Amino acid sequence: MAQSPGAPGSRTSERRTCSHPRLVAVASALVGAAAVRSLHRRRLVGDRAGSLPGVRTDDGVLLHTEVCGPQAARTTIVLVHGFGARSDEFIHQRAELARDHRVVSFDHRGHGRSGWAGRGSASVARLGRDLADVVERSAGDVVLVAHSMGGMAVMAMACQRADLLRSTVVAVALLSTSAGHLADSRLPDAVARALVRAGAARALFVVDWVLAPLVDAVHPFRHRWGRRWLRRHLFGRRPPTPAELDRVVDMWDSTPRSVTAAFYPSLLEHHRRAALQLLAQVPCLVLTGTDDATIPASHSERIAEALGARSRLVRVPGAGHMVNLTHPELVNAEIRDLVTRACGYRATSEDGHGPGAAGTSPRRDGADESTWRVAARPRFPAERAAEGAR
Repeated sequence: MAQSPGAPGSRTSERRTCSHPRLVAVASALVGAAAVRSLHRRRLVGDRAGSLPGVRTDDGVLLHTEVCGPQAARTTIVLVHGFGARSDEFIHQRAELARDHRVVSFDHRGHGRSGWAGRGSASVARLGRDLADVVERSAGDVVLVAHSMGGMAVMAMACQRADLLRSTVVAVALLSTSAGHLADSRLPDAVARALVRAGAARALFVVDWVLAPLVDAVHPFRHRWGRRWLRRHLFGRRPPTPAELDRVVDMWDSTPRSVTAAFYPSLLEHHRRAALQLLAQVPCLVLTGTDDATIPASHSERIAEALGARSRLVRVPGAGHMVNLTHPELVNAEIRDLVTRACGYRATSEDGHGPGAAGTSPRRDGADESTWRVAARPRFPAERAAEGAR
């Protein structure tokens, strides 16, 4: 006599019975992973409250900020670091440029010694607002020097706060960065765009974020295979010195995987070519390594083309993504040249004869130039503390 499907002892019943333990196991694993992920998130936010001196953003995150160089300098250079790193990636630029310029360096949220507000605040747009908060607290004419994700933050800020380009920012250096279509760097255009439209890439990044606590426990970049990965992706033909590699390993290892994974979707969706029209108002330096395996030099070439006549494109032969760390003399010289060009551009504008003359005077509220550049400005907590000590 034939057994009906689902009757006791039938094959269908056996399959259902066998599948139940698997479903329970999968569900238990998911619940456990979610619990561990929630605990890790709360601990990460609690551990990363940020450290002084710093700038408090409008959503309450403390960005660790350091200021060096002569406080009465006419020009302030703001250093904006890249993905997975911290302001120490500009160690060579900070030491050299602070000899005669005021230099401000800060850590992005979740990086270095800055605070973290969770995955919901991990976006290039949020980094743009953070940068605007730092720029508004900087004295004098501001030159932005930005690397990789830092350059994307500059573009976001330009779209959000174009007024800062008219009143405060006088020049921009974009090092090893992109104005969009990062996925196209690794995949054929059609495949990359299809993945983005389907949401597959975002789904993969969410999985990466969920598994982040496990990755952090392994500390991949402390192992030989992790160091090889960094060397292959962040450096060019010339092998990095042990000190250069150790610095990058330390920065990437100390940035939680939860933070880097949280930023991935926003980086993939970053498309801000419209910002380049705004940045074209001021002198720009676009610098890239010809062997950059992370953001190919073609991205910088397209940026320079869109910026137009007031931009300077520099290709560093054989350099990789961390060109500011491996070729400091060349990068420092180009930044100094940019500052010189910016001073000439600003002087022409103030005389009323330059391209930026109409509505771009750097004077604020009608105050005398020497007054607003040094005294009548928001100050960093470190400066207020030093003043109180005196």
